Amino acid sequence: MPARGFAALALLACTSAGAAPGNALERRASVDDLLPAAQAFDLMPIERRGAQLHLSWNIAPGYYLYRQRIRVELLGPTAAGLRPIRLPQGIDHVDEHFGAVQIYRGLLEAEVPLNLPAAAAQQALRLRVSFQGCADAGVCYPPQTLTQTLNP
Repeated sequence: MPARGFAALALLACTSAGAAPGNALERRASVDDLLPAAQAFDLMPIERRGAQLHLSWNIAPGYYLYRQRIRVELLGPTAAGLRPIRLPQGIDHVDEHFGAVQIYRGLLEAEVPLNLPAAAAQQALRLRVSFQGCADAGVCYPPQTLTQTLNP
């Protein structure tokens, strides 16, 4: 099965019942028109700014990210640590699966304070960023996970 066909099937499986229009053929057509996750939720390269990390997403029109589904993890070095991510206030949204949540649209910028001992300050940081979002068309994407290495 071509990659686009597989992605359409995966997204169709996540489509909210009643949120997409009409019959299965109409839902399939709307799924084929969706952006790939990397375009819908474009995570820009993470920046290391002194003792914190700066993350930013360009969220395409008609799409949104869930505030509660954004995670940043440090994979190495083990001597370093991350403090909790600082996210701006989101937009209140009632989701049929998650209930009352906050979402982001447009540009999202976040900060993650670093806890870097002197020994780790000159080492590369390996990070894993996870997030999940949906299209206004009623289709939710599977959680996305990206790994990035930042040099000192």
